[in-house]
Amino acid sequence: MTQKGVNTVTVVVTGLAWIGRGTRSIDSAIEEMLTDATDEIQVAAYMITKGAEDFIKLIGECLSRGVRVTLIVNRFRKQPQEIQHMIVQLARQHPHFKLLEFDPKDKNEDLHAKSIVVDRSKALVGSPNLSWKGFVLNHELAVVVEGPAAARIGNLLDLLAKDSRTSEVEF
Repeated sequence: MTQKGVNTVTVVVTGLAWIGRGTRSIDSAIEEMLTDATDEIQVAAYMITKGAEDFIKLIGECLSRGVRVTLIVNRFRKQPQEIQHMIVQLARQHPHFKLLEFDPKDKNEDLHAKSIVVDRSKALVGSPNLSWKGFVLNHELAVVVEGPAAARIGNLLDLLAKDSRTSEVEF
């Protein structure tokens, strides 16, 4: 629990050079954050590929508990078909799941952020994509921020959700 107005930061990692050296894994930090969510989850993702099935299932469990979820994905229609299908199924089942696609006309512009905000009180921001490599194989770094900075990140994701380059995914 953080003091009001104070941010705490914890480093989390993946990769054999870093795991097991007293630093927590990104995967376990995400699992704890999603399990503890009570009101809202916001996710910005550049890429979601095979290996993210457990993450998608956790999102489904949160939705089943009534947690609102906003997922903003870079060029959603270019993500793997099986991942698109899993996510669209969740969106069809849960009206409080907002699925958005960042798809600017300029093909050189991407949403490259990788962040998860839970209840505007805790945020994970870092380098891993939502993929097996990002969760396990690659050497990735992220930070978990608790406090006002997490709310600020959530507010930035709100702005992105309203941006003209972002639109609701039709299914």
